[in-house]
Amino acid sequence: MSEDKAPEQVLAELKQAMQSVLLSTLGEDGHPHSGYTPFVFSGNDILIFVSQLSLHTRDLLANGQASAMLIADEADSAQIFARTRVSYQCNATVIARDDKCYESLLDELQGRHGKMLSLLRQLPDFVLFRLVPTQGQFVMGFGQAFKLSGPHLDQFELATSA
Repeated sequence: MSEDKAPEQVLAELKQAMQSVLLSTLGEDGHPHSGYTPFVFSGNDILIFVSQLSLHTRDLLANGQASAMLIADEADSAQIFARTRVSYQCNATVIARDDKCYESLLDELQGRHGKMLSLLRQLPDFVLFRLVPTQGQFVMGFGQAFKLSGPHLDQFELATSA
């Protein structure tokens, strides 16, 4: 991702290129957990379809909070210390199987990630979550860190060190 591009363009390219999101959650025992899962953006929200066998899924069900990160692949990064990335603090809500938008949202995931979703849709332990970002930070490189603000977290404020 080029340094001469606007942050809005670089973030849009990152969001389009990445197919999985890194999740950080906090367990009921107070221990942090990390994981990843394929995702799709639905507007500003992040949709994930995850198994209750995963620790992060159980954490989301218990407390509804997560940190979600998209980060450029190491192989595509010019500088390992300053990989392009965006992280969001999110509120997680379950989308019930009987919700009128449930099937169409899974169709969006399947459209992006393929046939495997056909199989996963049949498994009773999978849960569809909507992660709603409440705060965000975007890093393009050294000295290029931005706080994301506004109702859709689409305004870029240059982050300053305290």
